[in-house]
Amino acid sequence: MRGDDGSMPGDPGPLQAAREDHDAVVKLVQDLVRIPSRSGIDPYGPVLDCMASWLAGHGLPCRRLAGPGGTTVALASEVTGNGPGPRYVLDACLDTAPFGDENAWTCPPTSGQITGGWLHGRGSADSKAGAAIFAHVAARLQRTAARWSGSVVLLFDVDEHTGAFGGAKAYFEDPPPSRVDGVMIGYPGLDHIVTGGCGVFRARQRQPSAPVKSQG
Repeated sequence: MRGDDGSMPGDPGPLQAAREDHDAVVKLVQDLVRIPSRSGIDPYGPVLDCMASWLAGHGLPCRRLAGPGGTTVALASEVTGNGPGPRYVLDACLDTAPFGDENAWTCPPTSGQITGGWLHGRGSADSKAGAAIFAHVAARLQRTAARWSGSVVLLFDVDEHTGAFGGAKAYFEDPPPSRVDGVMIGYPGLDHIVTGGCGVFRARQRQPSAPVKSQG
């Protein structure tokens, strides 16, 4: 019988599991942030190797997806349950935007330093933190795979900030998976502007109506 939070007897609920994984997630984010992976500037091999090594160490073998020219554009790892069911993709990028003016940073952009509860570094918000969280979710799902059906795919793109989305294209198009029932993106949400999040803020401005002229 499941608890109100969906957990099985003897398993921690989602909130408790998140608390238990907190320090490990932060450590993985720091490791990833300390490896520069600026789109079109840095080599992606080191950050891919870091994540692939973490996944392998937690029983999550991954495959490298190739883009045009044979270069690696993503890592993919699939956790399979005990029978047929829906497939969900957890998608986050491991490449980042450039550093910009490094003199304007409070801490160096690859420091991974934590001050006042803030983790500094390019990618800490967009979206190496999302990748680290998803990796830990998949590790927990792997340990309980006999209790659920379907599958969950980790997709970690290193061709996102180019605008080409090569990792997503490699997974969804060449060849396309037999089914995908949903995709979750590891970016900061749209509910409010996030400090340190690199993205687009869209706003709509109403055109003021023309004044009404009267005659007579």
